[in-house]
Amino acid sequence: MRQFILRTLLIVSGALAIAACQTETPPVATTPVTTPTTVPTAIPTTTPSIQNDAANFNEALYLIGNPDVADLIKQGKYKSGLEHFTAVGKTTKKTDGEDYETFYTGTSGNDTVQGLGYGKHAHFVGINLEVVPDRKTPFPLRPQSLGKGEIDILIGNKGGGGNEFLLGSFITPVNPKSEAFYVGKGSEDYARIQNFTESKDAVILAGDLKQYKFESKEGNFQISTTDGDLIAIVEGINQLKVGEVNKEFGVFTMK
Repeated sequence: MRQFILRTLLIVSGALAIAACQTETPPVATTPVTTPTTVPTAIPTTTPSIQNDAANFNEALYLIGNPDVADLIKQGKYKSGLEHFTAVGKTTKKTDGEDYETFYTGTSGNDTVQGLGYGKHAHFVGINLEVVPDRKTPFPLRPQSLGKGEIDILIGNKGGGGNEFLLGSFITPVNPKSEAFYVGKGSEDYARIQNFTESKDAVILAGDLKQYKFESKEGNFQISTTDGDLIAIVEGINQLKVGEVNKEFGVFTMK
């Protein structure tokens, strides 16, 4: 199974073996009896700010996830990571046989975050991930906000799958705690995920499975905390199954 952002962090840190992490195979998430408070079932009338695709592209994270690109830029072959991806990264693979990874991020406000429409290994997050200057760690990442009060629309690339939607922060040396995004405003802050391909795409949630409840409603899959605080709505999906649990980074995946 593709490791997505978890694999990226391990590659960057030089720890290529996923087996080094504590992994479990938990049961399929089931529909709870309780339901969240009033949950929106349509795109909100207050439209989040729509950034152009290139503006969503996170240059710094692209260079962290694909370190060979930084060397090519230093050699003068490309002016930026975005130029590299649009020229060759979208169709070729890295020397290790993996696809080039792209990262599309939002802000501390309402956003519509979408990719460039191509590429097979894309990550989407409604907030921005900050690269903290720290020579002691190879992946000094932390969220600039936790999405409280935000309504973000995350639009995956259509086609071959490989979209990953990050719904919480993961543990790094500069971010010691994993936390769920969009907590604190009930159904007034959440992520709406579109273009999700079941079994190929994934969502990443922070913390423990017991913190969440899941519900299929009107053809969509809803993720909430056990207190009924809405986290995300995955459009067009009735059920997701729990996949990899990564205790080192404090997150787990659902596909």
